[in-house]
Amino acid sequence: MISKSSPHPNFTTLSEHIDPQWISAVLASTGKASVRKRKLPAEQVVWLVIALALYRHQSIAQVVADLDLVLPDEVNPYIANSALTQARQKLGGEPLEQLFGMCASCWDDRHQQGHSWRGLACYAIDGSTLRTPDTQNNRAHFGCQEYSSGVLSSYPQLRLLTLTSLSTHLLRAAVFGEYNKNEMR
Repeated sequence: MISKSSPHPNFTTLSEHIDPQWISAVLASTGKASVRKRKLPAEQVVWLVIALALYRHQSIAQVVADLDLVLPDEVNPYIANSALTQARQKLGGEPLEQLFGMCASCWDDRHQQGHSWRGLACYAIDGSTLRTPDTQNNRAHFGCQEYSSGVLSSYPQLRLLTLTSLSTHLLRAAVFGEYNKNEMR
């Protein structure tokens, strides 16, 4: 269900800035391209993950329905919610990481023109911390905050470090790391 305050998802503008060939290229380079005909091919799963980040207040099934991401199938027009989750897990993070790099590079290069200082592009490094889902793997990999009393926080946290263009505020790069590592390291 979509509230009146939040419009239906629409990728018209976003799809003008993310070239479908970039998606095909990253899927091919990571070995995640769909070889056989599927109701939800890998290209559509990439759009699904992007949509889930933008419309996180909606369920995965609602986003798929609103964006009409499933290819038509007259025999079985529906797709199980578990299939959506499995498709997202099968895709993994590597294609999205590469797509982010391609988009960041292209968009930043395009918008940097005329915004240099003495011929140099100007960037800032900024760090932050984010909470992650409370799983054993996340606790082992990222760690968590330890209070002076010795008590550990109730959820794992990670460090985020971004390279941001000062003129456009576009992210050029992002790195995630362990909570107890200082962002300068």
